[in-house]
Amino acid sequence: MKIIQVGSSSVDASTFWLYSFGFWSALLATFAGVLYFLVVLAAILTGQFTFPPSDSLQLFGGISSLTLCPVLVVLMACIHSITPSEKKFFSRISLSFTLLFAMAVSINRFTQLGVVRQSMRLGRTQGVDWFLPYGDHSIMLGVEMMGWGWFLGLAMLFAAPIFAKGKLELWLHGLAISYGVLGLLSSIAYLLESPLSVVGFFAWGLVLFIITALLAIRFKRIQPTRM
Repeated sequence: MKIIQVGSSSVDASTFWLYSFGFWSALLATFAGVLYFLVVLAAILTGQFTFPPSDSLQLFGGISSLTLCPVLVVLMACIHSITPSEKKFFSRISLSFTLLFAMAVSINRFTQLGVVRQSMRLGRTQGVDWFLPYGDHSIMLGVEMMGWGWFLGLAMLFAAPIFAKGKLELWLHGLAISYGVLGLLSSIAYLLESPLSVVGFFAWGLVLFIITALLAIRFKRIQPTRM
């Protein structure tokens, strides 16, 4: 077992890398969220934003989401690993729902970047409407909403009890609950064909990346320093 000296004490190398992965995955997720927000904001301010979004914005969003999914899985795995044993029940369930989220969203985005894009390029459009990421009655839009709203909403609700000490953790606690409520409300509203489904975009377009930014700060504060 490799030992890293930290001040007058020693830290197991795997522990050091655990906190490093937690910090960098949180930071990368935050950067991806801020970048996507700025790109969408620029499109809105220049009058180029439409719904469904333009092909270039959909391509950017597809690549961003496909990249973000494994990053969030790594982040949640790091959180689970440092969670005290008495609360691992919550972190384990949260990690499980995060995996389901990542699978649902990745299936949508991988299909978008592969089958849909290639079919459209070749002019084979028959039946493709069902698989468009933002099409009317699109199967993939439903899968996307299930991922960001239902599964990640449940993941955040079960993650909330993990954070209970100190001002930073109380913020994480409240924001995780906020995401969970908004996510589940959005997914249920989607099933009921209610316009309230749009509240989910506030959850995964803003709240999520405030959470990841605070998690980056948390991991940085408790990360052992390599000497």
